[in-house]
Amino acid sequence: MPSFVKMPSLSQTTNEVRFIRWLVREGDEVEKGQPICEVETDKVITEVESAESGVVLKLIAEPEAIIPQGQVIAVIGKKGEKLTPEILKEVSKITSSMVKETALKDELKETSKNGELSKEKPSPKKDEKKILKQEKTIEKEANENQRKLESQLTHMKQEAAEIKPNIKIKASPMVKNIAKKHGINLEEIKGTGPFGLITKRDIDEYLKSKRKLQEEPPKKSIESRLEDIDADKLLWMYKKMVEIRQFEERIRFLFLEGKMPGTIHQYIGMEACAVGVCAALQKDDVIASTHRPHGHALAKGLSMKEIMAELFGRVTGCCRGKGGSMHIGNIDKGMLPAIAIVGANIPIVVGIALAFKMRGEKRVAVSFFGDGASNEGAFHEGLNMAAVYNVPAVFVCENNQYGASTPLKIVTKIENIADRGSCYGMRSDIADGMDVVDVYLHAKQAIDSARNGLGPTLLELKTFRLCGHSRRDPCKYMSEEEKEYWKKRDPIPNFEKRLIEKNILSAEKAQKIKEKVEQEVEKAVKYAERSKFPDPEETLQGLYINMEVPE
Repeated sequence: MPSFVKMPSLSQTTNEVRFIRWLVREGDEVEKGQPICEVETDKVITEVESAESGVVLKLIAEPEAIIPQGQVIAVIGKKGEKLTPEILKEVSKITSSMVKETALKDELKETSKNGELSKEKPSPKKDEKKILKQEKTIEKEANENQRKLESQLTHMKQEAAEIKPNIKIKASPMVKNIAKKHGINLEEIKGTGPFGLITKRDIDEYLKSKRKLQEEPPKKSIESRLEDIDADKLLWMYKKMVEIRQFEERIRFLFLEGKMPGTIHQYIGMEACAVGVCAALQKDDVIASTHRPHGHALAKGLSMKEIMAELFGRVTGCCRGKGGSMHIGNIDKGMLPAIAIVGANIPIVVGIALAFKMRGEKRVAVSFFGDGASNEGAFHEGLNMAAVYNVPAVFVCENNQYGASTPLKIVTKIENIADRGSCYGMRSDIADGMDVVDVYLHAKQAIDSARNGLGPTLLELKTFRLCGHSRRDPCKYMSEEEKEYWKKRDPIPNFEKRLIEKNILSAEKAQKIKEKVEQEVEKAVKYAERSKFPDPEETLQGLYINMEVPE
């Protein structure tokens, strides 16, 4: 039996999207996760991915159509499967029921507006006739609109043919916006479009010629040697990175299928950062995270089950279903519930580290934040105070090159965020965020320094996210060359290759680890789905702490 592709929930503020175009054709083979169409929500233009692998049997949605959440837009079958009359009948049945349901909902709304709802149950036959009449009216209007549109297009083509070539057409609003974001002077670009129009392709080519991608990984003050690390720890780091990647990829499809509420900011490509740092921490050390916390949570020891249940909003979640994706944490395991406000965890980590120092505890507090947070006031105030009080803290800047969709280089003049450490009299360091061993060695040095009373460190990790800023981000602001460059530096396959070369891991064992992790992820999903939602009474529980206040 084929799969019916439904329009997923793509916005928290509307249940409908405008369908723009298909990216596949009937008969094409598609992979799970492959973009198949482009749609426009009330905020962005984004892509919808296939939740199944197979062959496209039928494309149902039409360009410019307004598609509600949950409506079937395509049919995907197995390889070799053909479109049968039975499948067509099922498609017709589904789409017909949706038309009727929409019509009935509209009628219900209209009745509610005009007065009290009728208590009498409407006649099914009468409703069916009314719906058929509405369908014929809609079809007639659609044909008339199509005729008018074709007439307008013909007229526009005639007018365009008469336009003289000397008319200056510089660029569309979208192209101007891209140019503004990247600080490009459009006068420097020769447009290849009609009458010299500057197109998006022209912008991409310009950026390709001007953008200076890193030819080599960041310079390392510590040689990234596997021999310096215990084999068991190396295997732990590998498994933990695989856990983060598979966990993130699974929840991506749970959101695509509309099974999970809220939104997500994924950690795909940045696994070496969280794992390398947390591998250097002790059990009683504390970390604070951001709106992108799943990787930090798994690396610090939170279980897949408690994180997955939290994402589903269930009472068995690490925050009893109250936090959701952007507020994952478990203080008993050394992780504050994540703070989604950019840069907001930095001063809190300073306070935690100061408490460790005042109590004489050999513990370290770590703040994870992104490159965008380095321009926040909390960053500057927090680091200055940390240096003044010489607290045992490490401030880990995960520089993934973009603050949402804004390139770091157009909002910051310095080459390295770590250079700012010297402004506060603080030790600073840089590591290759795509190399878990390099991250671990630099993080260990910074953490040991803090634990031994030598003060805080600003540690910058040069990394890149191999996914959008959030679930609905198609990454149109990144060039294909940039994405390809960083994809080749994916930390997981590169680390796996190094471990195999050093006979620490075999290809067979690596496969077994991946299969075992996949099973663990599925168990976590089932655990979350079976767990119950919190009771309404729990809303007011856990808001305050019970403590003795000295007189």
